[in-house]
Amino acid sequence: MGIGEKLKKAREEKGLTLEDLEEETKIRKLYLEALEEEQFDVLPPKVYAVGFLRRYARTLGLAEEEMIKEFKSLAYSGEENEELDYEKVEKVKISKFDVTQFSVKNILAGIIFLIIAIWIGNYIADYFAGKAQEGNKNISPPPVVERENPVKEKEQIKEQPKPVYTGVNLVIKANQNCWLNVKVDGNEVFRAVLPAGESKSFKGNEEIYIKAGNAGGIDITFNGEKLGSLGKTGQVIEKKFTKGNIEEQE
Repeated sequence: MGIGEKLKKAREEKGLTLEDLEEETKIRKLYLEALEEEQFDVLPPKVYAVGFLRRYARTLGLAEEEMIKEFKSLAYSGEENEELDYEKVEKVKISKFDVTQFSVKNILAGIIFLIIAIWIGNYIADYFAGKAQEGNKNISPPPVVERENPVKEKEQIKEQPKPVYTGVNLVIKANQNCWLNVKVDGNEVFRAVLPAGESKSFKGNEEIYIKAGNAGGIDITFNGEKLGSLGKTGQVIEKKFTKGNIEEQE
């Protein structure tokens, strides 16, 4: 299966159109279609084309590096890598750093200067360290403040009452990018990719239906109860949440 077929198959399995991906990735539909059809001559320069493929593969939950490696081998197989002439480089290094250019007198002078600099640095460091210790001795510790009647403070801490939920309340948190279609009481209220790190809350009177293109990339909280993910990474799942019930859609 070619790289274009992999992209198209993953997109269609998640129920996404090229328009959906154009809105999510901010990549023109022309380039998305060129990647799927493997029309590489339509794509912009290499650095932009590779970036487009990386963002497209990441949104679909595919292995980015493997896709990029395969893409480069197909689209840029004719390019030759420039090789360095290491023999010339070594000759330049030797000519620039020939130790015979330095006299013994200069070397000795440099060593003596380095020893003096280290000695002066240690002396200054010891001086300021002694001053810091003297200053610390003159600083008195802060007074200890005792709490009055800690038992009374504990009595003031009351257990917060648990919230009471009415209807159907759903919180969807994305740990990975996940395409969602959400209907509340039969009306579609959300149809887009929920980016990783973001969450959405929905409230209905009778039911909430969701279709997730990456069931393992989201966590669900239903009427205050954390249910975790709906399935595996990349799995497409439909569920309906009603008052006190969860129904899996076929």
